[in-house]
Amino acid sequence: MADLGIFDPKNPVIHDAPSICQMDIPFHLCTLKQQELSAVAALLSLCFYPQDGWRSWFTPLLQMGIFHDLQSRYSVHRSPYTRLIGAQILRSTSSELIGTVEVSLKPLSPWSPFAPAVAYISNLAVVPPYRSQGVGKQLLLACEPIVRQWRQNHLYLHVLNDNTPAQRLYAKVGYQLTHPNARQASLIFAPSKRLLLSKSL
Repeated sequence: MADLGIFDPKNPVIHDAPSICQMDIPFHLCTLKQQELSAVAALLSLCFYPQDGWRSWFTPLLQMGIFHDLQSRYSVHRSPYTRLIGAQILRSTSSELIGTVEVSLKPLSPWSPFAPAVAYISNLAVVPPYRSQGVGKQLLLACEPIVRQWRQNHLYLHVLNDNTPAQRLYAKVGYQLTHPNARQASLIFAPSKRLLLSKSL
């Protein structure tokens, strides 16, 4: 599949957020390609699901499910209004994916597929050793020029009401509470309340 970005494919580094920031090792933001979806699935599985105890038994299945979901959405017939951005540390012969975020135009509720589409952020994740070093902030900011090119002036995202670090991050970048969403349950994990946040561009 071709590069997912809307920037010059010969220079895929996002210009509004070049090599960054509080880390000893600089990182780059770039649009991710289909061959990198396996690494994205592994990162999301590591960040969002427990890796210890009996629940770790489900990790391979969860990772496989995440990969197939990504693969289906980033196929040849993918929507032009979906972007997957990665934060990478570039080494001499390879690169290490340390964070990712997805931005797309979609209805806020999966139960209302015919509702107006809005710019929505999901799957923001940074591997534990690189958290609190500006990676998440730069990933969020990288979504904004993309959304402006889609002629959208608001960004939306959900956050769990007990995820205080994430709420602090979103507040620093300018997101504000819109209204709490309905309590949603998981088949494996305990239900949590999700809060809907938004930012005006």
